[in-house]
Amino acid sequence: MKMTSITSLFISAAITLTLGGCSSSMVKRNADQAFPLAVTTSTPAFIFPISLHGIPGDSTEIGLAISGGAVSEFGASVISGQQLYSVVGNLSWTLGENMRRQAGRDVMEMTGSAEKHAIELDEKMKTLTSKLKDLGAIKDKNYDFKYVIVLHVDSASGMQIPFMKKVTAFGGVMDMETRKIVSYIEKDITLAEEAVLAQMPVEMNKIIAELLSAPELES
Repeated sequence: MKMTSITSLFISAAITLTLGGCSSSMVKRNADQAFPLAVTTSTPAFIFPISLHGIPGDSTEIGLAISGGAVSEFGASVISGQQLYSVVGNLSWTLGENMRRQAGRDVMEMTGSAEKHAIELDEKMKTLTSKLKDLGAIKDKNYDFKYVIVLHVDSASGMQIPFMKKVTAFGGVMDMETRKIVSYIEKDITLAEEAVLAQMPVEMNKIIAELLSAPELES
């Protein structure tokens, strides 16, 4: 058998195993918050532009695929701002890292050194919300997002498998009224390089669902 055929078979098998497998996640929830979160078409949550580091392929294309997947899964109850990534740059990375540090200490508030990043998020959200209203994505001119989903994806440590890429997604939901972390998640994802565009929207939808849902509703 030709080497190219062997390689193709290996890739196909790897993709099948990856898509068919499941990965565990660590979720923390604010004890003061009721779940599931009250996210509806009239009170949608906002997906802050996601920074994608270490992902095979074009990050812009993958980001937009994630947005499309979120719309398909959650409809108008969740609005993605991925197309406005240029406005915020790597702020989702900075926020994700600070949320990770706070959650690791079981502090579900953006206090101390993390506070300045929460303030920056508030400032950016004013800009993004205004742009979404101008674009017609938000019809209610008086609407402000209460819940903002902040996620970052980065390369994971450890041995990498050929044709595969292991990454870690982390971040959570911020309550913009209180600047509290409502829920936090950290999840390792193994991506098949040939199926990233199909796989990432599915994986991110699972993460969003976990962040918004009550524990007993998780699958």
